[in-house]
Amino acid sequence: MDMVIGVVVLAAPLLAIKFKVGSLGLGGLGFIVSIFYVLFCLPFGKLSDRWKRKHLIFIGCFLYFFSSLGISFATNFFHLLIFMALTGIAGAMFWPSLEAWIAERGKGKLIKRISFFNISWSLGISVGPLISGVLFELNYHFPFYFAALISLGVIYLVLKKLPASCEKKEKIAAVDNVLTVKDYFPQKDFSRSRNSSYLHAAWVANFTGWFVVGTIRYLFPKLSVEMGIKPSILGILIFFLSVSQAFFFYVLSRNSRWHYQLFPLVFFQTLGIMGLLLIFFFPSIFIFVFSFVFIGIAGGFTYFSSIFYSLNGTEDKGTKAGIHEVFVGAGGLAGPLIGGIFAQIYNLRIPYLAASLVVLTGIIIEVYLVRNSKIQKV
Repeated sequence: MDMVIGVVVLAAPLLAIKFKVGSLGLGGLGFIVSIFYVLFCLPFGKLSDRWKRKHLIFIGCFLYFFSSLGISFATNFFHLLIFMALTGIAGAMFWPSLEAWIAERGKGKLIKRISFFNISWSLGISVGPLISGVLFELNYHFPFYFAALISLGVIYLVLKKLPASCEKKEKIAAVDNVLTVKDYFPQKDFSRSRNSSYLHAAWVANFTGWFVVGTIRYLFPKLSVEMGIKPSILGILIFFLSVSQAFFFYVLSRNSRWHYQLFPLVFFQTLGIMGLLLIFFFPSIFIFVFSFVFIGIAGGFTYFSSIFYSLNGTEDKGTKAGIHEVFVGAGGLAGPLIGGIFAQIYNLRIPYLAASLVVLTGIIIEVYLVRNSKIQKV
């Protein structure tokens, strides 16, 4: 399904540019997807705790199919906005429900299940732009036909392969094999506020990470067109961002020393700031590769932290997954909108300087949240 998203989020801004849409309009495109995603993620996440998750996953798949096919028939920017809004609703149904379902499976540790999930979606969103860029050069309708076709394939998998619900014993097993903050630091008796401070810091980091991703997804195509970069080359650049994220997901799955630690969160976000500043100061394809790799690694760490702390040792997994995805959507909403405004007023590179300042602000908030939480000595 993230291959579908990877196809659409590259081709939709390029189609908007074909409709003569400026930077502010591109920011609005990212805003409309994310606002509907943010508004519906938490309600659908809570609903998945009470209703069969498979039903929401199926409906989300169908809406992805309908929106992808609808975009292919869009003849103006208004049509594009309508179907991209539907894409946001589809994601709000699909992702929190799927994440909660994965957390409930009893085979293996939670960290392993989350790792496989993160690697799979990031590989999907890595391949999607590669395919999308090539197909868009052939015909701008083709990427959306392809996305609709893949959505049908996912619908088949959901109907034929995905269990309707988890067995009670599997849910119990999933809770039994998770580690809490006390397991990582047995010499200290962490208060509840200390435990939740890492979760809240990770949510802030996740917001800033997707602020950056949203800025790149919806505004970087405009910069690439101005620089004369072909859609196929643009797809390769976006591929480097996502595949570095997937690789880092694998690295994080093999090491637990970063769990409930502040320094790695700050360090990798700083690496992301470096990537953003490279885009701002050195606009060249060669430098963009390094920039996207740095940003992908940073985004991989912030996303992994957020989803792990959201699902680790919690009963209301659907709700927590919904909140996690709300921060994903909020970042994806704010990035294109704010970046689009700056690009319209100043130039096409200034959004990346603004994004670096947002990440820096997020780091300051995260440090405050963790450092000011209470620790009770044994």
